Amino acid sequence: MAALVFSPLAVAQAPRGGPDGAQPQPPGQPGPGNSLAPPTLDPSMSISRQQALNLARGSFQGRVLSVRMDGSNWRVRIDQNGTVFNVFVDGRTGEVSRFPD
Repeated sequence: MAALVFSPLAVAQAPRGGPDGAQPQPPGQPGPGNSLAPPTLDPSMSISRQQALNLARGSFQGRVLSVRMDGSNWRVRIDQNGTVFNVFVDGRTGEVSRFPD
């Protein structure tokens, strides 16, 4: 008799999700708060991450450390024989510039 009373409890599951009831995103899947999600780009941006990388490499020698959005520009960090500096690639025009650190 006790088995019949408790058996439905054994298969019942607690609701999943966060405090708001939203389902969590699987690892590696884009979603709110998921740091693996690619940045949302401004539709007016015409320069891709790869294009920005190529433009920076074409203008400056060295090892590329990172490429990320910084406002409407791509910021490319380059290590040139131990000197690390930023190169900015305009996300709309592709213009490459270097500012002193």
